[in-house]
Amino acid sequence: MRNGISMARRLAGMMLSLLLVLAIGFAAGSGIAWLSTDSGLFGSRPTAGGMPSETMPEEAGEQTAGVPVSNAQPVVSPTQHATYTPWDEVESPNYYRVVGPAQVGDMPEAGTVWYGSLDGLGRTTGAVALVTYESMEAGRDRARGNLSDVTPSGWGHNREVDIAMPDGSVYHGLLFNRSHLVAKSLGGDDEPHNLVMGTRTQNVGANVGGEDGGMAYAEGLARNWLYAHPDGTVYYAATPAYEGDEPVARSVIVDVRSSDGTVDQRVEVYNAARGFAIDYATGAFEVTEQAEEAARQIRGQLSANVQQVGEREGESSAVEPNAVVAEGSPEAEDGERKVIVTGSGKAYHHDETCRGLANARSMRWVTVSEAEDMGRHPCGICGG
Repeated sequence: MRNGISMARRLAGMMLSLLLVLAIGFAAGSGIAWLSTDSGLFGSRPTAGGMPSETMPEEAGEQTAGVPVSNAQPVVSPTQHATYTPWDEVESPNYYRVVGPAQVGDMPEAGTVWYGSLDGLGRTTGAVALVTYESMEAGRDRARGNLSDVTPSGWGHNREVDIAMPDGSVYHGLLFNRSHLVAKSLGGDDEPHNLVMGTRTQNVGANVGGEDGGMAYAEGLARNWLYAHPDGTVYYAATPAYEGDEPVARSVIVDVRSSDGTVDQRVEVYNAARGFAIDYATGAFEVTEQAEEAARQIRGQLSANVQQVGEREGESSAVEPNAVVAEGSPEAEDGERKVIVTGSGKAYHHDETCRGLANARSMRWVTVSEAEDMGRHPCGICGG
């Protein structure tokens, strides 16, 4: 009898050990991970098997965002059912659309940001901030970090291009930016968990009607409200939306709500560019002949306009290069190209002989990021 009891106990112990091993293996395979920051904790999305059934999209044919989730803690992102839609150039020429009111979830402390850890595919998963006037100002005044070594998922096929804009200008520069989920000007940091590979137009839009677009639209909502209400707060959550295992996000879903409720929007920001065929599975892209031709036509028209102005004023149509020498070095800094800014102009330039610099009294070389922090935009003649 005693031998039977002893044998039963041993079998029970073996079964308990087996169950423990299986439980550990399941947790490891689920991709549960945490990123610990000074601001708090934020769970990562599962790395295998897709999203749990309770987080699948409700609408057929739409794709679920790479939303951080965890079985151990309350989910801090409100975007459990975030979906993306294909970009429509006619409907969303400035690379965003307002989906509806914001969806607000758990909030970090005022002035802090929660960041999701990278998922099992190395993709950025999301960020949530409760922005104050003070954290906004601190972010704006903080020196920009060195991003040259940061390679968001899908990075590696970047090059300088021309993008024809709806306002009749041409952007000249890198197609892809290291685009912040929570902007530096809203207190976001410059680390990999806050950056995605976004097209230039996803980052700042196409300046349709003189208004900010892309991520800059949602960021502007938050900043403008805080400037008018420095004692309030703005809830700001950004979540990339991926298709399956693709490393490049199709859209970023942004929820913005002010503490008085007067700003209350969910915005979809499109990771696209007019005339560019992007392979979201690799990060590679192709430029269509239509896009190249559109840029050539705009540049030709701008050049013709300048020539006509000179002829009407009785001057030579050829504009002599500016005798003022740009201060500083044109060499790239930390992997970021340099552009020229003047003392009071609103544009930045990549060509010292640009006609837009003909009357400049002072010029200096700065990085593109520094020029944008000054509120400058690409020159409509040389493309910046």
